Amino acid sequence: MQPRFRTLRTAFGWAGFVVGPRGLMRVYIAEQSRGALLRAIARDMPGARHDRRLLPGLAGSLERYFSGDRVEPVAELDETIGTDFERRVWRACRGIGYGRRWTYKQLAEAAGCPRAARAVGLALGRNPRPIVVPCHRVVRSDGHLGGFSAPGGVSLKATLLDLEISHAAANGARA
Repeated sequence: MQPRFRTLRTAFGWAGFVVGPRGLMRVYIAEQSRGALLRAIARDMPGARHDRRLLPGLAGSLERYFSGDRVEPVAELDETIGTDFERRVWRACRGIGYGRRWTYKQLAEAAGCPRAARAVGLALGRNPRPIVVPCHRVVRSDGHLGGFSAPGGVSLKATLLDLEISHAAANGARA
């Protein structure tokens, strides 16, 4: 089966995702225009077909997430993407709850590699599915944000964390 993709207009710009026969392959966020998003998809996933009805649950949860609702976008991931180490890190990262922050060290421990905090950072930098694999919730031990490879970089990471923390605080949850 040829990969399929869907595009979405969100409060944070254009987003989209690509799904193959084994599950979610990529998520794109905060693109400036639909054209930029389509170029990124064509570059990364040549031959992917547009499907405006693809995974309506994921599409709806991404739209709600970027509108400020407390949702955890969920989809089955294509587990053939990445190295064994990266997949372990990405699986552990999915355990970080909405509005929470973990350090790279905490994530390394959760992934079973307690001395690999720097390698965890590199794995997160190669995360092809931001938000679904919430790499924006991982920060440095000194409290600084670290990096973020999505468009907008660290500034977008800070905005996403603020969005989640303010929502959690408004609803009486501790972040």
